[in-house]
Amino acid sequence: MKYVNWFASILILLNVSCNSKNENAIKIYSDTPVSTNFIGNGVQWSAYPHADTEDAEWGKLMTDEKWEMNFMRLDYMQPKLFRVLDQANWRYLVGFDKNGDPVLDFTTPEVKAVEKILDYAQTNNITVMLGEWGTPYKVHDTDQGYSDKFSGAADPKWINAIAEYLEFLIKERGYTCIKYYNLINEPNGYWASNKGDFNEWREAVLLFNKVIREKGLDQYVSIAGPDAVTRYDNPESTYPGLGWVEESAKQIGDGIGIFEIHDYTAHDLVKSGEFKIFHKQAADIAAEEGKQIIFGELGMNRSGQKNQDRASADPFACEDSQMEVYDHSYGVYMADAVIQGMNAGFSGAAAWALDDAMHTCGDLGNKNELKRWGMWNSLGTEICNDPADENIRPWFYSWSLMCRYFPVGSTIVKTDTTGIDGVRLTAGVFNDELTVAIVNNADIDNVLSLAIPTKKPVQKFVYVEGESKVDENGFPVAVEKDIKSGKITEVSLPANSFVLFTTLDY
Repeated sequence: MKYVNWFASILILLNVSCNSKNENAIKIYSDTPVSTNFIGNGVQWSAYPHADTEDAEWGKLMTDEKWEMNFMRLDYMQPKLFRVLDQANWRYLVGFDKNGDPVLDFTTPEVKAVEKILDYAQTNNITVMLGEWGTPYKVHDTDQGYSDKFSGAADPKWINAIAEYLEFLIKERGYTCIKYYNLINEPNGYWASNKGDFNEWREAVLLFNKVIREKGLDQYVSIAGPDAVTRYDNPESTYPGLGWVEESAKQIGDGIGIFEIHDYTAHDLVKSGEFKIFHKQAADIAAEEGKQIIFGELGMNRSGQKNQDRASADPFACEDSQMEVYDHSYGVYMADAVIQGMNAGFSGAAAWALDDAMHTCGDLGNKNELKRWGMWNSLGTEICNDPADENIRPWFYSWSLMCRYFPVGSTIVKTDTTGIDGVRLTAGVFNDELTVAIVNNADIDNVLSLAIPTKKPVQKFVYVEGESKVDENGFPVAVEKDIKSGKITEVSLPANSFVLFTTLDY
């Protein structure tokens, strides 16, 4: 912990100097961790079920060149977390025998497509949360007549199939990047395969844990859960949204490896700072259990009339689209949300989503019903006849920096509140490196007085509408790279902007 003492001594200069210069000066308390062993921020990335193989609905549109485009952009982002959800019947469940038992094939082209993501994650030390949308044929029914093949989430046939798949991926293929398993997407929802039944989901989790112990897989992988949408209370569900976190702790305990939730959050909740207050309730439950907590899906609410009108006007978007991904503002709100989450004690967040080309409404494969949530659309040319739709969108700027400059193992430390409406910051320490991220989610310009407490050169990035500096690839470029030690920096925060300082220089 040598770096902490050094860092604290520098902060004496920070606190004294700032307080003497500006009433808006903030303090960073390096000896007061909010969370340790930070997992990191990342994205939801699915293996393009409509376009990944010759037999997919659209054919093999995801060529090697398309995959390489994604890899190059991710190389800059340096995500630390992937959530990769799928369906057994999309990949490795190829039918049933005469006894009604699943027939599994782990060598299909569809499995090979998933392995492209896992190869990238394994090579780049990215934590993978693998999982399934729900019990096969209970979520995305098909015309194959299999809807009655599984009794529910706790059916041993399904759980054993999952365990065999994991055994193949981890032990045979060596994908030790798979750390967590996500059993049923958003199980508190009416749309989930278990229809919000906590007891069914709990029994499935308990059975999953039993089976992976028997296979010796528990040293590699554990359950991420409850995966609930905590700000959604399904009247037909066993418990309200936050209650799923509480009851997971009470009823499953050590059967949960990491707590994990979702939020497609309200703009007003983020802008007011109430986002942190609400989600700290879940983070506190996890902390009491001695566990970490992450957002498995994080995005902004899409239900506003303006957004729905924009989706309706787009011939390739379905109603489950967030058209604000084309706007500068989305990068501000997403940065604000993840900053508040980190300050509440969350150890990471996966943004929904990387790429429009991953999913359609109901995953039916209709080309005019893309789920527009991505940082780009890999198939803009092929599906939308619009090559420009493959370009990086504005919110990549802020999200990529929140991934890139908060390394795995960082300590997120306490900071003062700024006292300015809409202005928030978070700070991470990694060895002797420091990153400070600041958002101004207000409609007016603001200024903070800030000393950069390091002896190292500091980079400064600025995300502001129409003026964000990027290179020829669309990747963020620092506006300053030689901020000196001990310098008091009057940080200009334009309205609706994001600023990041870091000593890390890749």
